[in-house]
Amino acid sequence: MESGGIAARFTWHPEYAGRTVFDVRDELVREISADQRSWALALEGAEEHEADALATVMRLEKKWSEFDLGWAEADPAVLADRILQWEWEREQRRDLFPFSEMRPAALPEEIPPAQASWLNWLQRLFRGRGSR
Repeated sequence: MESGGIAARFTWHPEYAGRTVFDVRDELVREISADQRSWALALEGAEEHEADALATVMRLEKKWSEFDLGWAEADPAVLADRILQWEWEREQRRDLFPFSEMRPAALPEEIPPAQASWLNWLQRLFRGRGSR
């Protein structure tokens, strides 16, 4: 993504036009790190604020799970690199194709322990609501 010592720059991309690849990567790393902290805090406060925690977790899962089911525990720099590679490919093709076209055909990933516990919490939450 670099040519001749000059930082590559997005020119066509609707969200990143005019920005360097390095700036976009730094933003993604910061955003992923912040969302990982929000996710962890939402789970910590889940007992006291069920609705808020559920809304936060669902929003974050929708945002990042497409890129990595284990996003909440992933290295933010590694995940940012994966997303950046996709965004740069979209820039090069000048086509807003979905991330699924970049994913290799593979077996489904195992659910990370933190997300498995969150899924168990959701099951208990909704099972409890039906019995009230």
